[in-house]
Amino acid sequence: MSPQGHRFARLLTLGFILLGGASLLRGQDESPVQDSNTSPYHLALLDYKTGKYDAARTAIDAAEKANPGDLATQVLKARILTEQHDFAGAKKVLEGINGKPGLTPEIQDGQDLAFGDLCLRERSFDEAAKFYESLLSRKPGDPDLTLKIIYTRIGASDLVAAAKYASQLKPFDPAQDPLDPKNPGNPSYYFAKAAIAQATGKTGEADDDIQTARTLYGIMTTNRYLKTYLQFFASANKSPASDMTPPPLLKPSQAGSNP
Repeated sequence: MSPQGHRFARLLTLGFILLGGASLLRGQDESPVQDSNTSPYHLALLDYKTGKYDAARTAIDAAEKANPGDLATQVLKARILTEQHDFAGAKKVLEGINGKPGLTPEIQDGQDLAFGDLCLRERSFDEAAKFYESLLSRKPGDPDLTLKIIYTRIGASDLVAAAKYASQLKPFDPAQDPLDPKNPGNPSYYFAKAAIAQATGKTGEADDDIQTARTLYGIMTTNRYLKTYLQFFASANKSPASDMTPPPLLKPSQAGSNP
């Protein structure tokens, strides 16, 4: 294995060790309902967020029995199945939501995000991008969705589009406190840079970008983003874009609103 390969392998191992004790998901990954702390749904959500997917599956099955037809429960079940690598089962659950009564805009957003994440895990990059872009049209400028679209463009070997989306993300603003709850920071910019560097074999640069995010935003926040990053790059022995030269990040004025 090359020195760059060894460095990424160490990052991969360290990342999953760190993630074992951390909350694995961002707020946008949560189902939109509010529930009792002792309900089966709440227990399933807690187990899911802490990486206890078998326990989450047991709890979500109980939640289904307690509240048949609840669409938020179905979205969470699909997410749990995705983490258990039951991609066919997750897709079936998400498709079953279509046309059901109670399909609110909030539930629709959760369904589209879960579908996008499922397709990303299956490495169906163009399909994943459709769901993320649909969501982004309803949530313009969302940095988390933009970052996920960047992963799909890297996976599709389109680094020009990846860089165009990356140019829409903002770096850390030294005038603001990224750990202030009233002004939460977002490390998407640094993970976008890291992803483009990693895809083109510049592992050292990618490590530096992730370390910068960790320094600015803290370990817990960074590890939530690291989970998706590691899953994306660990899913293939070699990125299809690894032999390509990364284009420079475009200036915001060059990016446009619809890459």
